[in-house]
Amino acid sequence: MLLKTILFDAGDILYNKPNRKSSVIKFLTERGYAAPVENDPIEKAKRRDAHAGKIETEHFFEWLMEHYGVTNLTDAADGIKLLKEQQSDVHFFEGVPETLHELKRLGFKLGIVTNTFNSRHEKNIWFESVGIDGIWDSYADSFELQITKPDPGIYLAALSQLNVSPENAAFVGHAQIEIDGAKAIGLTTIIFNPDPNCTKADYRIENFKDLLEITPITKSKI
Repeated sequence: MLLKTILFDAGDILYNKPNRKSSVIKFLTERGYAAPVENDPIEKAKRRDAHAGKIETEHFFEWLMEHYGVTNLTDAADGIKLLKEQQSDVHFFEGVPETLHELKRLGFKLGIVTNTFNSRHEKNIWFESVGIDGIWDSYADSFELQITKPDPGIYLAALSQLNVSPENAAFVGHAQIEIDGAKAIGLTTIIFNPDPNCTKADYRIENFKDLLEITPITKSKI
């Protein structure tokens, strides 16, 4: 096996939005509403629909306020404004820019495979802030493709842009269902910043820079 390409989830792998949850809870409770249900399956399902382009982002935010029980029109408008602001409150993990640039220097092709309703333009602005806007060789966006991970089509869409086979590529993710989807089509799988139930993959790294040290990458240096 010779790795030529590394595909990355974007959110919770390259960056996170650490204030989003607490900001929403604070907003709701200060306005007299209940805090959102933890790991609410209804909200997760609707968010997947938004990621797949089945509903517009604005309509998803409107639905979210209704789902949270926000009935006052002013509160709803303020809540939607907060949700939009939190979308761009992005914090990159330590070592991300340096590691990605080193992988490029070593000859690897790099791609994004993301479930998102943020446009590619938006994400590129975030990437530009840390100098990684120009390093991507492929980009597979659930909203554009109208499919979400773990559908094999979204991983293959990223690979097809590079004419690379799954056995010559790796996927770095944090969600078990997405890791399993990548593994099912033959990608080498790497866990970083895992969700609580994400425990099974070919490799696991604790720090982003540790990507440079895992065996298939060190053996595939060009």
